[in-house]
Amino acid sequence: MKKGLIFYAIPKRWLNKLAIIITSLVVFSASAAQEIRFKVVDQSGNPVPNAVVSAQGEPQDHIDDMAVMDQVNSQFLPHVLVVQKNQSVRFPNSDDIRHHIYSFSQPKPFEIRLYKGEGSSPVTFDKPGVVVLGCNIHDQMIGYIYVAEHELTALTDENGEAILHTQATEFHVWQAKLSTSNSERITVTRETSDSAVQNVTLNLLEEKKPEVKRRKFSRKFSSGAH
Repeated sequence: MKKGLIFYAIPKRWLNKLAIIITSLVVFSASAAQEIRFKVVDQSGNPVPNAVVSAQGEPQDHIDDMAVMDQVNSQFLPHVLVVQKNQSVRFPNSDDIRHHIYSFSQPKPFEIRLYKGEGSSPVTFDKPGVVVLGCNIHDQMIGYIYVAEHELTALTDENGEAILHTQATEFHVWQAKLSTSNSERITVTRETSDSAVQNVTLNLLEEKKPEVKRRKFSRKFSSGAH
């Protein structure tokens, strides 16, 4: 007698019940995540925009989606871009003048030489951390790419507010002016899970005008993505 796999036909009514059970579990899991509203202010009580609030958890963002860091009116737009590890970013130049953007940050040093329009290849950010962007022609141009790894993230708006849907009780908060390195974060622990509002106060450094000087690049940089 030959031995082999035995297949059983599953009645349709059982399949329907199984589908209902799976759907119920998904709905229950989603409803268990609480909506937490963050209100971030500085030491003077002023709202803090462009702060990244994060918690451990699987992000909804797909790393296959291309993110965009534009250049408009000689500024990076957005000022802070949040991506996930291994996500790629396009750097279009929407200005009528050319820019020469670069970063010396350890998570992703790179350079895209003078260009306009879409004349650059995407850059993939394969290490977590904060990447500080600059322009070798326009020193006032400073931007940031926050590269998350297995984190749920939210960016505060002009009112210093952000929302996360999570069951976490411990969070990290990053803002460029928290440290001179632009990379430090603080840890915030929720005292009670009953409150849907989490107030956060950051001690920020005074903003300093960028030094007017030109950067010199070595030949290790290429003119495109890494």
